[in-house]
Amino acid sequence: MIKPRYKFKSREPFFTKERMGLKNNTVREIDLNEDKFLELIAHMMNGFNDGDLEIEIITCGGGMRFVRYISDISVYNNLVVITWKHSDVNVGSHEQ
Repeated sequence: MIKPRYKFKSREPFFTKERMGLKNNTVREIDLNEDKFLELIAHMMNGFNDGDLEIEIITCGGGMRFVRYISDISVYNNLVVITWKHSDVNVGSHEQ
């Protein structure tokens, strides 16, 4: 079974901190025109288990990326906070 994977871009210095596990979340303004935000909110409301959802963080230039399991989704006003479990091992694909 293929796990849902949600892709977001990140820029330095955040990307390096996220990849190293110093910062294990991202805060995004909700765009209801993008399906990924509607899906994330639905997962938050319906519940999900650890390991069910993946997040892929990509540098703005696209040269580096990593994948982690989402551990929490929270919404505050028009923001979504996506938190993941840090791992030294990349989940689901090769870390670049």
